[in-house]
Amino acid sequence: MRALVYEGNHTLNIKEVPVPTVEADEVLIRVKYCGICGTDMLIWHDGMARVNPPVVLGHEFSGVITQVGEAVTDYKPGDRVVVEPLLTCGVCRACKMGAYNVCLRFRLIGIDADGGMTAYVKAPARKLFKIPDNISDQAAAFVEPLAVGVHMVRQSGLQSGQTVLITGGGPIGLVAASVAKEMGARVYISEINPFRIKMAQDLGFNVINPQQENVVDRIRQETGGDGADASLEATGTSFGLADCIQGTAVKGVVVLAGLPKKVPSIDVYQIVAKELAIHGSRVYRSEDYEKALRLMADGRFDPTPFISRIVTLDNVVADGFESIDRGDPVVKILVDLSNEENS
Repeated sequence: MRALVYEGNHTLNIKEVPVPTVEADEVLIRVKYCGICGTDMLIWHDGMARVNPPVVLGHEFSGVITQVGEAVTDYKPGDRVVVEPLLTCGVCRACKMGAYNVCLRFRLIGIDADGGMTAYVKAPARKLFKIPDNISDQAAAFVEPLAVGVHMVRQSGLQSGQTVLITGGGPIGLVAASVAKEMGARVYISEINPFRIKMAQDLGFNVINPQQENVVDRIRQETGGDGADASLEATGTSFGLADCIQGTAVKGVVVLAGLPKKVPSIDVYQIVAKELAIHGSRVYRSEDYEKALRLMADGRFDPTPFISRIVTLDNVVADGFESIDRGDPVVKILVDLSNEENS
């Protein structure tokens, strides 16, 4: 079967790879759609030292089970599923606490093991979630990034009626904003990219362009001088982090999800003086996947506006990876793998 393989040294190739052999507790999945993630872009740019090429990319995928291992009883061939791609040890301190998303031996399908940009992928049965009948295969491929946003908002403790500042209107920032809005929060997004600004406005969010106005001043104006109840940092920049810390109200929460390229300086005085709570947010857990699926199934989140383009393996590099790299006006690009079985 064909697959998109990262071979190291900034190299992606379409190569023939064998169909995976499933173990007793695993299933084989015929992949339908797979999203291109910022992490895939980072790997392509040789930015993840832990990746051991060659590896098939892709961790945001939907598909249908074609084979189950002998120990699998909850799933059968024909079941449509999405996969929570975390591979964790189950025995470290984090796993024993139930916080397996920060497992000390954390691995991920599509990063540390072969992923879903191919016809078939294997996954542990315990990591599967059935796709409700009213969610399409295409939409289901967006469950993974939606779960990231769900987890970010969960980390913030945000409540209905509160105000949240989100720095960064990229895919994760927009998804987190959508989750917060669905909860009844008042959402402000800080963004400078014109395409993303329009996207955020079209989705009904309040947008602040830091190139045109001071983000912190605007948030304080909108909140009677208090600041946001919670801030979510999704840019990985020192500017975004500073705005979150300064723009959050006394006793508020700052959630960090964006990863900076270098160690940032932090205004510790603001954190101490306002007794801010600072939380990291790493991927998701099963409850976040479950909520993401409920949001879609109940019609409370529609991924359609976020899906900018569908490509195939034949043009995934030129019209997918290179397009994102150029900064083309896209939010999420999906790879259609539904015909790969016949390639």
